[in-house]
Amino acid sequence: MRAMDTGRIAALIGDVRAGINDFLVRELKRRGIEDLAPSHGAIMAHLFANREVRMKDLAKAVRRDKSTITALVGKLVRGGYVRRENGLEDQRTVYVRLTRKGEDLESVFREISDELLRRTWRGIDRTEQEEVMRLLQKIGANFG
Repeated sequence: MRAMDTGRIAALIGDVRAGINDFLVRELKRRGIEDLAPSHGAIMAHLFANREVRMKDLAKAVRRDKSTITALVGKLVRGGYVRRENGLEDQRTVYVRLTRKGEDLESVFREISDELLRRTWRGIDRTEQEEVMRLLQKIGANFG
């Protein structure tokens, strides 16, 4: 068995991420959804779980800065998937809520996510999956 080139870790993680993003774009397009990008996925997933959330909390939950969240949510608003509303008690607080169109995407996201997981773990047994997750969490903690 040849030694693996561990110096390529960043490139390998980047290649996997690019492959996942390509898969997501293809699957969305195959379902007629061409105005969403993989970067919207974490926002939509958080909203599926919470239905409404403050912009500040959304940014924290998906680990993006305020300006990035503002731009991503803006695109979701223009696409009709979410709406922004000021808080009733404090007009400075901005909430993001799913629209009906956004809610209707939940099953599509679930289907795509399930297929992504099937593809990701194909040929990898449960013990290996757990080891991959353990090691990636350890690597992530080095940057957290």
